[in-house]
Amino acid sequence: MLRTNYLFLGELKMKKTKVISLLAVSVLSVSLLAACGSNNSSSSSDKKTEQSSKAEVFAGATQGTNNFSDLQKGFAKNGAWLNATKGDMDASGKTLTVEGLFLGDGQVARKLAIYNQDSSHKITDRYTLTVDKIEVKSPGFYISNGTVKGNVDVFATGFHGQTGTGVEGQATIDGNLTFASQDLLDAYNKLPDAQKVKVTGTTSVVKGDVVSFKPGGITAGAHGNVTYSFEGNGTDTETGATTGTADVSVLKKALGKNGAWLVATNADVDASGKDLTIDGTFLNEKSAVQRTLAMIKQNDQHQVTKSYTLTVKRLIVNSPAFDLEGGNIKGDVYVGKDASIMARDMKGTDGQSIQSEITGNLYFATQEQLDTYKALPAANQFKVSGEVAVKAAN
Repeated sequence: MLRTNYLFLGELKMKKTKVISLLAVSVLSVSLLAACGSNNSSSSSDKKTEQSSKAEVFAGATQGTNNFSDLQKGFAKNGAWLNATKGDMDASGKTLTVEGLFLGDGQVARKLAIYNQDSSHKITDRYTLTVDKIEVKSPGFYISNGTVKGNVDVFATGFHGQTGTGVEGQATIDGNLTFASQDLLDAYNKLPDAQKVKVTGTTSVVKGDVVSFKPGGITAGAHGNVTYSFEGNGTDTETGATTGTADVSVLKKALGKNGAWLVATNADVDASGKDLTIDGTFLNEKSAVQRTLAMIKQNDQHQVTKSYTLTVKRLIVNSPAFDLEGGNIKGDVYVGKDASIMARDMKGTDGQSIQSEITGNLYFATQEQLDTYKALPAANQFKVSGEVAVKAAN
């Protein structure tokens, strides 16, 4: 696989068409507000050519290996989020166990890369990994481009496939695919075809223990290993922050790095002349990276009956996978270089989408972020009165 050395030092960098951090939300069919019961989950753009831009320099499987033992170490709890083979690998009769919680490019991810590509990011070889089975106990695990000859048993959320352009072929399981619960299978079946794997055998539910992780604030190490800063809500989460508040001070604290993944308002919030900053990386209740600000009232059918407005000088978004679940922003919005933003597609009592509005400007730190945002479905973009452009908060 490293014959051309274009791959794993640059983390198998195909040309991007991804929508940053939205895959996990789509895969898991996240229900954002337990109290409100929103059923409007987002979806990513075609992930078939999405790859990381971040370099991984790590001895062993991250750079590609011919040794099954190294591959297994790479997928251990203290391994790396990305692991790869240099070519076909025959580990007949052996089980590859994928464990632990990892981030790759700001998303919960665990990647098995079994292919090679050229300098134009086109797939030149698709490899085969032969095993008895793979036991998937890490959320966000995906098979990239090659073939697993053997069974794959999934015990965690977010399993999917990835197929890039180039030589003929696709991510394949030459065997059976099983899920430990019906919910896991249902989530997989909801994926677009481009995110699924080809399965030569059966796809079914074989009940088992589903691996889950608690929501909370997290950080990621050099190879994606996740460490909790805290579980649940942070120390700055005050009464009303997650169920609904109109207090600027409560809102500001809850949106900080020691706040909560889900923050809500229950009325218009006036922070005129002030900056509010959304900081920190958070896991939601479905083991996906997410940060949500909900500014709506809903009925028992999950329809929006009232939308609220947050008035600020600037809303500065530094958290990855931030979304606005209804409501509007009056002021300028700045998206930091490691962050992303989207609007939820919320429905009114007439069943029609209610587009969230930004009365002001929407700025992104980089052109790539702006391009990614513009690739979102129209329902997940904002109605912006000002300009949508590249401009840093400072």
